Amino acid sequence: GDDALPFIPVPVPGSGTKTPAAKTNSQDKESLLSLISSLSSSDPAGLNADDPPSDLLPLISALASSPSNLLTTRPVTEKDLAGKWTLIYSNSGMIKFSQGLTGLASTLPNGSFLSLTQTLTHNSYASDCLYSESISAGAGSIVSATVDGDWNLRSSVSLLTGEPCVIVNVEPLNVKHSGTTTRADHWKSVRCMNMLNLDYIDGDLRIMRGNTSLDTVFVWKREEE
Repeated sequence: GDDALPFIPVPVPGSGTKTPAAKTNSQDKESLLSLISSLSSSDPAGLNADDPPSDLLPLISALASSPSNLLTTRPVTEKDLAGKWTLIYSNSGMIKFSQGLTGLASTLPNGSFLSLTQTLTHNSYASDCLYSESISAGAGSIVSATVDGDWNLRSSVSLLTGEPCVIVNVEPLNVKHSGTTTRADHWKSVRCMNMLNLDYIDGDLRIMRGNTSLDTVFVWKREEE
């Protein structure tokens, strides 16, 4: 249902400093988005970038402990995440290896990743997740793939820190592309986003961390409706 999770301020890895001023929050967000923009200008979502710049993870940690993060101020519900989000950066080893969520970009001849969106819907009947991925197949040809499934939020305890955390749990069901439909449990690559920690969320930015690797991040930007 729409019942909010019990509100427990979520400790953030590496955040032991006092809360920065609102101006600093804004600067941290602008700095992060600028850094990601430079990484992904000719490389969508930075999937071919080397190790993340040294200031990327500290910027994310600073943002996560700031008052602009809804997690630090009130309970977060499914409604806060509902909407269409575009992946603007990830350093996930699986995403890099697969060149996207489905892995099609790494298996199609002349394939290259173009974009990935995640649309989360929520009502009293169901919570649906739909990933839409675009892959260039060369010569102006674009292949579109979707992964549908269910999702939910749940309170948990970090496997690594022992601290409270909020997990976004996605259960992929079907992968569809080029007129074919395959059960998602046959696709290893789609599992990398099945269970991630919600690290930061505001009106238009959401940052997820790996459940078993806090240095693995997924940065999503909300699309305007």
